Amino acid sequence: MGRAAVLMMASVFISRLLGYARDAVIAYQHGATTETDAYFVAFTIPDFLNYLLAGGALSITFIPIFSKYLAEGKEDEGYRSFSAIATVMGIGMLFFIILGEFLAERLIPLIAPGFPPDQVAVAARLTRIVLPAQIFFYLGGLLMAVQFSRNQFLIPATAPLIYNAGIIAGGVLLGPFLGMAGFAWGVLAGSFAGNFAIQLYGARRAGLTYSPRIDLADPGLREFVRLSIPIMLGFSLVVVDEWMTRIFGSFLLAGAITWLNNARRLMQVPVGIFGQASGVASYPFLSAQAARGEREAMWRMLSATLRWVFFVSCAAAAILGILSREIVLAVFKRGAFTIDDTLKTASALAAFSIGIPFWCAQSIVSRGFFALKDTWTPTLVGTGAWLLSLPAYYLLTQKMGVFGLALASSIGIILYAGALYGILMMRTVGKKEMGDLLEYGKMALSGAAAALAGWYWLGISSRWVSWETLAGSVVRIAIGGASIAIVFFLCALLLRSGTARAIRGSRDILHPPKDA
Repeated sequence: MGRAAVLMMASVFISRLLGYARDAVIAYQHGATTETDAYFVAFTIPDFLNYLLAGGALSITFIPIFSKYLAEGKEDEGYRSFSAIATVMGIGMLFFIILGEFLAERLIPLIAPGFPPDQVAVAARLTRIVLPAQIFFYLGGLLMAVQFSRNQFLIPATAPLIYNAGIIAGGVLLGPFLGMAGFAWGVLAGSFAGNFAIQLYGARRAGLTYSPRIDLADPGLREFVRLSIPIMLGFSLVVVDEWMTRIFGSFLLAGAITWLNNARRLMQVPVGIFGQASGVASYPFLSAQAARGEREAMWRMLSATLRWVFFVSCAAAAILGILSREIVLAVFKRGAFTIDDTLKTASALAAFSIGIPFWCAQSIVSRGFFALKDTWTPTLVGTGAWLLSLPAYYLLTQKMGVFGLALASSIGIILYAGALYGILMMRTVGKKEMGDLLEYGKMALSGAAAALAGWYWLGISSRWVSWETLAGSVVRIAIGGASIAIVFFLCALLLRSGTARAIRGSRDILHPPKDA
């Protein structure tokens, strides 16, 4: 599993770098305007369609099904089920894409009720360009799931890289002439090349055979639908959170949605590198253990992965939260992106950063449920967390603007990840692993202490190094980031964190010291 995790982390890291380049081009060409807000809102209907048909969870729902066929030596039956799922659900996806093309301008006011008519028209036009990309995401998700089931990660790891490269190319080549529509066309081209064409090649190399097949009685299709229904029907906070920032952000100043989007993208870097990559890499192994009925072994693997990820993500949260101004300036402050845009984005990033360890945690813990073929629990818990967080979205947005909206997001994910972890622990090993909660508390406390020390140090260093220049920000990021990381590690050692001591002693994190 280690090599797979490293490969996926490298893929996510490079993808995030390309994502920076993409967002930096947008910031340079357009800054934060009503058109950029419309561009980011244009992804809401496609994202919802992807969510509605479980396209965003194809690897989660299809891998256990296909892995079972492989384990039972029924590979041909697995490919017949693949053909049925791809054909039937693909037809459904095409139907909703066509429907969305016709209804886009009527739906945008529901998504961004604060937009004036001219901004609604722009968002609808961009939505119509981006919407067809969902068929490539859907089919590509299935094709990648086939490769993951065979523990082949290399070609799937290229999908986000090619996708982001396509968006950048569209923006650079077409942006000066078409505005944000250039980036939208890049989305369509990148999704076809990265998420479909090359994944088709990878799946065929893995042995895929496909023929169009409409068979509603296929057992694999029925199992797929059974596992997907909770994801389709339940509005989990993991998906709805970004919609909330767009809905409430549409009532704030022009550029607010862009500020929130840019801050979220920066927050997602450690989430993707540590949480998402580890979750993707561990999932086939967790599924195999669950299929054998080895629940305690599955929990030990999941817990070991989670402890390491939570440890590094707490450090990352402290660094991004305290150095938010410097990081945003270094990444975005150029061209049309002003110092005011920088400060507003940094404010949102500081609030988003609080939730980083919990975004990482949910991406791993949720896969424990999915490995057990339980898609209802994560969805219901996520829906509950969203409903409980709704008052926070409204009240904090009213009181604190973009900072409050981002803070509400962090509150919601803390509720979700905490509840999910407790339920899975009770379902697999019971209360005998309650001691791990103290370990996570030590990590969180170390992160808070490191953030406080970093805030104090940066306040003093402002006398000599200003954050308002690119050179000054880079220096502060380098020195401040290293200092916060060191303080975090020392605090964790002083608190006798088993994970920190395992890292220091190069011991196996699966077996932390007894007194941890």
